[in-house]
Amino acid sequence: MERFQDENKWLGSFYNEIIVKCPKCESKAALKEVARDCKCGNCTTMTFECKVCFYKIDEPVYQFRAFGKHYCGYCFEKFEYESQIFKERPETHQVKCPHCSFHEEIKPTVYEVRDEPKSDGLIRECWHHLPLWFQKEIKGKVFWAYNQEHIVYLERYIKAGLRERNNNGSGNGTMISRLPKFIKEAKNRAKLLKILEKWKE
Repeated sequence: MERFQDENKWLGSFYNEIIVKCPKCESKAALKEVARDCKCGNCTTMTFECKVCFYKIDEPVYQFRAFGKHYCGYCFEKFEYESQIFKERPETHQVKCPHCSFHEEIKPTVYEVRDEPKSDGLIRECWHHLPLWFQKEIKGKVFWAYNQEHIVYLERYIKAGLRERNNNGSGNGTMISRLPKFIKEAKNRAKLLKILEKWKE
């Protein structure tokens, strides 16, 4: 009987490379983790370059939302505001006082938000919302993987007749602890292993 012991990996453990479908030529391509230009020096981001058509994306697609608290310039009551999504960072934002309906233009607090992914049923990575290359629908559920390392880890888990959790205080935070029920069920084992074997080719 094969044995699997949870190594306490989470999905982020497989972020070093994510295999996706190129949005331009639909070829197999990869997102790679690189250091982000920031003050702390510890941030990373994912860049994309297709080796077939040379389409490239350097930074994730960000949008912007204005939010904050403000005192009305007319009635002096305090209120909170939050804007819709902007494609460019707004320098000013027009707010309406909920107490007296006074309109005024202010300099808002702005935060970055990621562009919303398409709702087409495909599993997409969270930086550029490109569809994963390794994904397959099984009875209304989507089975997917980021890369070869992820595939091998899933294969080891699914093959094992004895699956052991390694409780080191990670609770329900590991990838294995969050797998959908259909992946854990023995009745789907042969089908899932066949898919993984094909992905490894």
